[in-house]
This record gives sequence, C-alpha cells and structure tokens, in this order.
Amino acid sequence: MNFGFDSIILWSNNGQRRSLEFARNRVNVLSGESHTGKSALLDIIDYCFLASSHKLPDSIINENVSWYGLKFYVNDKTYTLARKSPRGNEVSNEYYFSSTGVVPDVPETTTRPEDIREILESEFHIDEKVTVAYGGKAIKANSKISFRYFFLFNTISEDIITNSKVFFDKQAEERYREALPRIFDMALGIDDLANMAARERKESLEKELRRAERKNIQLSSGSDEFDKEVRQIAVKAAEYGIFNGTTATISRDLVRRAIDEAASTDTGPALDRYAEASAELLSVERRLRKLTQFTSEYRSYKATLKNAEDSLLPIEQLIKRAPTLVKSEIFDGLISTLKADLLAVKKSTARKLPVDGQISTMVRSLQYESERLRLELAGLPKDPLSFDSEREKWLFVGEAKGRFMAYEAAAPVASEAAPMLQTNDIQKQIDAIQIRDVDETRAAVISMINEIAQGLLRDTKNALANYSTYQTDFSYREKRLRLRKPRSSLIENVGSSSNHMFLHLLQFLALHEVAIGHNSPFVPRFLIIDQPSRPYYPDEKPKDNVVLTNSDGEKVSTAFQLLNDFVARINKEYAAEFQMIVFEHVPKETFAGMDYVNLLPEFRNGEALIPSSWQSAQRG
Repeated sequence: MNFGFDSIILWSNNGQRRSLEFARNRVNVLSGESHTGKSALLDIIDYCFLASSHKLPDSIINENVSWYGLKFYVNDKTYTLARKSPRGNEVSNEYYFSSTGVVPDVPETTTRPEDIREILESEFHIDEKVTVAYGGKAIKANSKISFRYFFLFNTISEDIITNSKVFFDKQAEERYREALPRIFDMALGIDDLANMAARERKESLEKELRRAERKNIQLSSGSDEFDKEVRQIAVKAAEYGIFNGTTATISRDLVRRAIDEAASTDTGPALDRYAEASAELLSVERRLRKLTQFTSEYRSYKATLKNAEDSLLPIEQLIKRAPTLVKSEIFDGLISTLKADLLAVKKSTARKLPVDGQISTMVRSLQYESERLRLELAGLPKDPLSFDSEREKWLFVGEAKGRFMAYEAAAPVASEAAPMLQTNDIQKQIDAIQIRDVDETRAAVISMINEIAQGLLRDTKNALANYSTYQTDFSYREKRLRLRKPRSSLIENVGSSSNHMFLHLLQFLALHEVAIGHNSPFVPRFLIIDQPSRPYYPDEKPKDNVVLTNSDGEKVSTAFQLLNDFVARINKEYAAEFQMIVFEHVPKETFAGMDYVNLLPEFRNGEALIPSSWQSAQRG
C-alpha cells in the first residue's frame, strides 16, 4: 500500500500555523540539535491516528499547540487529518478531516473519530471479516483488527533502535505485544483475505456442526427421557381412571389425548381392565397347573406300561419256544392272545404319540400368555385412587399438559432423519472448503526475509566488522533478525549497539521488501527512523569530520547509503514508491552523492519544531 506523508502541521494557540514538508519516494532527513522536537514528530503522527493515549511533551510543545495535523497520501488519494491537542493526560475527541487534503487556516471539528476510523480501515482493506484468530489478555478472539497494529512495521524509535532483543515498537504495551504475532502473517502475505475468509467460513461451519450434533444428542436423550416420563404420566393417569391404555399401546399421542379429554373423575376403565387381566391370568395359570398335572400322570402311565413290558419278557421267550412245547387244546388260543397284548404294550412304549407334542405346544402358549398378562398388570393400577377435589384433578391434568407443552416447545415434531441430514449437509460444506496451508508459505517467506537481509548485510561491507560474513537468521517466534555463524547452527550473541542498529535496519528493510513483493494491502510503504547514528554519537555531536576506514562516520554513511539504495531498488525492481523520514543530527556531508535523500531545513541556531515566537506569545 503506497502510504506516506506530505506534511506535519501544527497550529498555535493564537492561530499561527507551522508545517514541515516531506518529499514522496525519498529518504527525508531532518537534522538538528538536541531538544528541538525532532522525536516528538513520531508522537504527533501516532496521536493524530486516533491514539487512545499520548506521549506528547507538555512543556514547550503541547502547551503552545492547539491542534496537530497530518497531510498524508494513500495510493492515489490525499487526506488531511487534524486533532485538537490533549489537555494533560486526557486525549481529545475533536477531529478535523478532509478527504481532498485541504489544510485549513484554523481547524474546526468536522468529523467523528468513528467515521475517520472507518475511512482508514477501508484503505487498509479491513472489514468485519479481518479479525483476530485467537485472543489474549488484552485482545479478544474474533475482534476486528485495528489499522494501528500495522504501523508496528513503520517505526524504529529511539526506544528500540539499539535494543538487542526487541525489534518492534510498543512491545511494552500488552495490546500491541499480543497484536504483533496475530497480524504478522497477514502483513507479509503469508495469509491472505481469501484464505482467511475460507478459514473463517470453515470454523463457523464447524461450530454450527458441533451445535447441531449436541442438539441431536440432547434431542435423542431428551426424547428417551420424555418417553419414560410419558409412561409415568400414563400409569398415574390410569390410577385415576383417566387413561385406559395398556403398556403395549402407550404412546405420547394417546396419553396426550387422554389428558386433554380428561373432564371427570370417573375411574372405571383402567381398574376394570386390571380385574379382567387378573382373571385372565388366573385362568391361564389354572390351565397351566392342570396341564402340568396331566403331563405328570401321563408320564407315570407310560412308565407303568414300560414296567409291564419288562414283566412280559418271559412270555415272549415262551412264545418263541412254542413250536417245541407239548400243546394242549387251549394252547394256540392262549399264545395268540399273549402275542396281541405284547404287541400293544410295545407300541405304547416304543414311540412318541401326538398327544405329547400337543401338550408341549399348549404349555408354551399358556406360559407366553401368562408373561404378557403379568407385564400388562405391572402397568395398571391395582387400587383405585380418587381426587380429593376437582382442584386436585385439574392440577394433575395441568401439570401433565405442561410437561407435554414444554417438551414440544424444546423439540418440535420432526422426522428423526432431519437432524442427521442437517449435519451431513454441514459436513459436506466443510469438506468442500479449500484452505491453503500457510506453513509452507510461512517457511518460504522466512527464507525470503533471510535472503534479502543477507544481501543487505553484504551491502554494509565491513560496517558489522567480523560479523560481515555471518548468515542472517530470522526468528519467527521472537520476530527478530539474528546472525548465525557460517556453516554452523550457532546463533551468535551479537555485541555492540552499532551492530544492533544495523540489524534493525536490515530486518525492517527486508520485511518491507517482502510486503511489497507480495503486494500487501496492510503494510504502508513508509519507515520512520529516530537517529540511526545514536550508537556513534550519543551526545549528538560528531566526533570528527574525518572519514576513515571503518570509522564511526563511515558506518553512519553506510547506514544512510543502505536506506538510499533501498528506495532506489524498490523503484527499479518493483516499480513502487517508498518514503522514509529520519531524525538525525549528523552533518550534511554524510549524505553526499545520495540521490534519494531529501534534506529538510535543519533544527539549528534557534530553529525548532516550536518557533520561538510561539513561546514568546505564550509567555506574553
């Protein structure tokens, strides 16, 4: 996103206006002495972009300023945004905004902060779908991402430029510390809006699927529990004679109909059925007892015949010997009679007669009927109950109807297949969503960061002394650039604040080149750096004007040459613009031969952010 500043504007308490003009697509260097207000410019930019707190110095600056303003550009648009100065620690909610970049002589409140936020969010392509994937202590999950989070990629303040561990601003604030890892992938194109929308849609459907599955389980469980409750209502209603169904015919509709139709306390049908079923059971059991007795006697009879057969064995032997015996006149008749009797006895004991199977079938049938009647009796009232009053009857009927109504409200009547069809449909939608795996892209982007940073490290020549031949190694977890010993896994503990400053520059330039290469809609193409020469001139005075090999002056020049060449390369290789604003105090000679450096009027010899005339007017 092509984003930068045309000017920073201040309005005094007496209506005077002061502007600092910046060139687009250049390294704008504002050099000056200490305590002239250079570093406050970063706080002014932050304050104007809807900050909820401020770090503006009250002395000299805020006490003399009534409004702070920015004229900035986003792609082909130019805006002017001004905010009334804070009073003490309390920020102002009064804003001036122009969508055409008009800078007023004296600002007036024209726009609500909510409207300005909406305009800026649209420029950053942020809508309700661009949300935080996971929450933290300060940031809620699924909350909209703030455009201010992406400004973390645009500043290297005096607080971090020489820090060996922290490479991003505002990491002391919990909200921004949590925001950085949550927006990093979006900012560098590791993840994109289409993939985020697909993932959000999938997560939404997965939640819907879990809700549907839980509802199905609850409905199934609730249905089973309510069926038990219906049986209890039916038994109770039967005791009062309201319901005359049997356990085999109990259903919600029948019980509900009986409850609805209950209008009297007559208690005959259910109790009559209990008496009938009891009589039937008694009859069945009596028949079972008779059949059992008959079976026992029949078995005894067959046992007697068997004994008779055994006692006739000598007669059988006699019959077999008959031809050899001396016969009398009655011998043949006697033998014939004995043969017939013996044959009859054998037939009776040798085979199972039809009566045996008939008795077994009858016994089984009666046993089944007995079990059925016992089960039915278990669901019927034994003794009649009565309502002490009509009021008690209607209390029972009302309670029963209330239970039916509560269940029907919670679980509308529907086919059992419907919920399953719904979950199947949701699962098909989930399976159809294609989500790009960002792990592979993330690894490629980290490799790009290291590759670009390695090239930048070579461009610094010997500025990092013995580290100039090391390999750059970006830590995705720590979000900082490290140096690795060549052909080794050892991460070097880099010393010297000057080396840390260069690592900051290498990291931010590499991150911006990756963002530009991926045409990121989230990362503005500008970088504000507060005094990269700090490690060499902490007292803000050059040690000397002599340029020596590997001297401090040469290292500062190398740093600015790195910035100059970066803008030139972005223009040439990516056909894109890039703006830098650098606060410094080094002499003009440092920038000799740098075509992309734009020098602003220096803050020296009485010149400062707040003109002396404003301070005089304030004192007057």
